[in-house]
Amino acid sequence: MSRACEAQDIRPAEVPDSKTADKQAEVFEESYDSPRQAGFQPPLYLKCGPLLRFTGIDRKPRMDEPLSRDVMEIWEGSVMVVTVDAMSTYMKPPTLWLFKQTVDLQTSEAQKSAPSGHQLAAEFADPLTGQIKMSRFGKPLYVKPVGSLQERRDLSCDDNNGLFETTEDNQTATTSSNVADLYPEKRDNNQRHEVYKIIGTHLHAERGLTFWKFKLEIPLGPRETRIIYHINHGTTTSFWIPAKGQGMNVMFQSCNGFSLSVDPDPYSGPDPLWRDVLNAHQKRPFHLMIGGGDQIYNDACRVQTRYFKKWTGMKKPRPKQSLSFSAEMQEELEDFYLAHYSSWFSRGLFGMANSQIPMINIWDDHDIIDGYGSYPHNTMATPVFKGLGAVAFKYYMLFQHQSVPEETEQEEQSWLLGAEPGPYIEEFSRSIFTFLGSRVAFLGLDCRTERTRNQILCQNTWDLVLGRCKEKIVKGEVKHLIVLLGVPIAYPRLNFLENALTSKAIEPLKALGRMGILGNLFNKFDSGFEILDDLEDHWTAKHHKLERNWFIRQLQDLAAAKSVRITILGGDVHLAAVGQFYSNRKLGIPQVHDHRYMVNIISSAIVNRPPATMLANLINRRNKVHHLDKETDEDMVSMFQRDVDGKSRRNTHLLPRRNWCSLLEHNRGGLKICINVEKVQGNPAGTSVEYSFFIPTLDYREPRKLIKERLKWRRWPFLGHSAEKR
Repeated sequence: MSRACEAQDIRPAEVPDSKTADKQAEVFEESYDSPRQAGFQPPLYLKCGPLLRFTGIDRKPRMDEPLSRDVMEIWEGSVMVVTVDAMSTYMKPPTLWLFKQTVDLQTSEAQKSAPSGHQLAAEFADPLTGQIKMSRFGKPLYVKPVGSLQERRDLSCDDNNGLFETTEDNQTATTSSNVADLYPEKRDNNQRHEVYKIIGTHLHAERGLTFWKFKLEIPLGPRETRIIYHINHGTTTSFWIPAKGQGMNVMFQSCNGFSLSVDPDPYSGPDPLWRDVLNAHQKRPFHLMIGGGDQIYNDACRVQTRYFKKWTGMKKPRPKQSLSFSAEMQEELEDFYLAHYSSWFSRGLFGMANSQIPMINIWDDHDIIDGYGSYPHNTMATPVFKGLGAVAFKYYMLFQHQSVPEETEQEEQSWLLGAEPGPYIEEFSRSIFTFLGSRVAFLGLDCRTERTRNQILCQNTWDLVLGRCKEKIVKGEVKHLIVLLGVPIAYPRLNFLENALTSKAIEPLKALGRMGILGNLFNKFDSGFEILDDLEDHWTAKHHKLERNWFIRQLQDLAAAKSVRITILGGDVHLAAVGQFYSNRKLGIPQVHDHRYMVNIISSAIVNRPPATMLANLINRRNKVHHLDKETDEDMVSMFQRDVDGKSRRNTHLLPRRNWCSLLEHNRGGLKICINVEKVQGNPAGTSVEYSFFIPTLDYREPRKLIKERLKWRRWPFLGHSAEKR
């Protein structure tokens, strides 16, 4: 099933040695040492984790039948934990035990059989109640019933007495699934189970912490399967993998944190919509969680540091731009990023989701700091800002990709590295190309590492990206390409505001900003307008518009050449929307044959505060049909005729409420998109209203064929009418 890397020469020291060697995972059919509810043995203390990562589904010839045309589909990914050395024992490296379990979903039949209008029992209305999260000591924590939670209060920071409890009460015990289902020896004494033992790889160590990685390769079977795992005999948790040939059930989210100015209490913290996600996961499991950027908000490094905070407060440009990135500043920023990542990625229900749904991520500015990449060159090129970017990149790689910056495409084939290091973050950009099954490909574009005010990716990197797509996408086999961008690419134009804020008429106001007057109206890095970096992040900003339009045409050519439907995911803007590109109506091309038809699903934010309704309405006024060229039009889809309370809405294009999205393969390569929008802000239940959208596969026809068929369609009604007369 898997090849595991076993750490060699690991001694009971504070920081184990990092030498590793490959070892085949051990397989046991009967002998199995079951997990203990008393915690990890040998002892571990988790600073963060477990975190699940997905890297792809690989197709390989069957080793047992080399002449067969049938291929094996292998799920590939990893699990990572971060342990505190002083509270952990490393006589042996941590060990992960894993086995497969094919089960029927608990709630499906009960929900189907409930009479119309009948109130479902608590376990079906909120099936997350009583489910288990692994504590830092490896003991079980039980999800509290939502009715017992205090509203409009952020409970995510309390590990033991906020959203979770250390013992099952009567209500929890009756609503939770049978814990015995998680242990093979307790389910059926006559059933034999293959149990796999995987030794942890020592990935990284610093500041008294060690990062352990368990690499997984799991053959897909004929049925959707739950994968049960535990570490060092601690409490057990699980994730799901699809059946061979099955389309993946995917969850997409972005903007998973609060801006510095936002009080989390009125929103009941970050957890309500994560509860909605995990409730949906109990009913129909997600195989993958896509993070579209801003998985973490690191903006607080500006106020929770000493040396960097002092630098941001400097008013005179020249001393600020020339100040060196000192060892003390690097040390405090590394302390901040490590502590903040460790806390946020294990906190509350997001931390629980990280252990149950494998993730695949790309980053955006807040994963570094607000606006990074979109400030003027004089700011971006300062030693301090370049040093900050290097620190953010290191921890982004560790926590969001379970990798180190030195990892290459040869070591992990899903990486799509840039052609040259970025100008400010002096690392190769890390885009991702992989497969979500046999019919759906995925491209996650790193639009931050190479970003400058004037470009998003350099031309040589664009060539590598498009070359990988052309190489890997096989015409007739791959039906859909999902392209992940941090920022929407089909969105109302905001150039009027961008032009106003960059005009010479407001130079006197900017001078006041450099003096510290007018406070929050200006950012702390170059005294420019606070909102300007957000505007210049957009693909339609004047500096990026040509690159954007070129990229869309390249996607159109790819869609035509491979007859593959392309759908784009984006976040960033803190509202729900759907943009679209399509062939000019005068061309008369049906949607199913239209290679220019590309939908941009915009789902943001799962946590952060949405914009005011007035601002969303103002942006919506900028919506109209734009002409990319003479063949391609673009506009926003009218999706939201009714609000979550059923009332009709004037603004049917943009819905400013917290939301998340699910994507399910439909009709062998098409997609069913569901944007799940928060119903009541501040309600811990996080109940959402679903807005659905279907995207068909592409059956591309050459233009000459289309012309002939359009003529044929025009004749048919006439011929039919004549035949009736005769």
